[in-house]
Amino acid sequence: MEAVPKTKYEIIDTIIEYGVYVYIFFIFLSKGEGIITIVIFMNFGLWLFTLKYRKNLYILKDPVSKLCWIYAGVTLLSVIFSIDPMYSLDDFKGEPLKLAILFPVIATVMSNKKRLERALYVMLISLILMVSIGYYSYIFSDLPFLKPDTVLMHAWHNRFAGYINTFIPFVFILFFIWKKPALKAVLFATLVLIVFALVLSTSRGGYLAFFVIAVVWSLYLSRTGKYNFKKLMSSLILIVLIIGAFSYLYFPDVTVRMNTLSTDVYTLNERTELWGAAIEAITDKPVFGWGYGDEIFFWDAPFVNTSYKTAPPKGPHNQFLTVLFHQGITGLVPYVLLIIVTIITF
Repeated sequence: MEAVPKTKYEIIDTIIEYGVYVYIFFIFLSKGEGIITIVIFMNFGLWLFTLKYRKNLYILKDPVSKLCWIYAGVTLLSVIFSIDPMYSLDDFKGEPLKLAILFPVIATVMSNKKRLERALYVMLISLILMVSIGYYSYIFSDLPFLKPDTVLMHAWHNRFAGYINTFIPFVFILFFIWKKPALKAVLFATLVLIVFALVLSTSRGGYLAFFVIAVVWSLYLSRTGKYNFKKLMSSLILIVLIIGAFSYLYFPDVTVRMNTLSTDVYTLNERTELWGAAIEAITDKPVFGWGYGDEIFFWDAPFVNTSYKTAPPKGPHNQFLTVLFHQGITGLVPYVLLIIVTIITF
């Protein structure tokens, strides 16, 4: 293969870069799945074309990257050892395959500081759009809780909260990039509205996830030596209490959701029943699991030899049990290690 001229190499990387921005912008929208698929495979093809001349492939050999590759590999194993390999393979061609070909592209091409900064702006715009759609739906569609419910974007309130928590950690980095106080003030006001939207979603899982994100960021900032962890946590708790109290007093749906917290022990009992069914099924295929694909959990076959005999009506609502059920111990170990190593690296 002939060497790629520097100018052509830069043009190709610019195309890939803007392809990544398109992916970020469309990923949570209800429309645009075809565009996302085209962009992902186009980017990967361009990346392979210039692979020989990339100088930063060492990035794909760091601990986090290695664990990503291992987890992708064991996911493929769960396809091979699935009770229905064709179904699992069809599901594997979705998100896992896209992630596998997207990860090396983003890790290498987007390692440039300016590109990463531009990516943060795209995330901020996407998050503002997402939350604006949520507010629009909440105000004009008379919804019991805030969630996007339009042709452009539709998501259940728990998933919507998950989307918000996916982008917030990245958008927060802009506080360290923007130097002007006016810009920081605008960003702070924007984040307050975003957190308020999270509160109005009434997703208690979303609340917990946001609190964990805030604690991780507080630990990171305290380790820089410029901030006191106790003061950061005190400020965080104060802000959460103020927003929470305002929402509780002036938004009936939030009030009802919080008032039922003490009576939701039944929900916990229901979940422990689901967990029990999952654990019994896992003991039958503990090494590689029952196979990749969400629907397998709702098939009767994995539960025939358990005391439950038939599949539960709902999923286990526990990500670790989900991974263990579908991918077995070989999937759970790298999954947990990936989370731990990522946090330590951060």
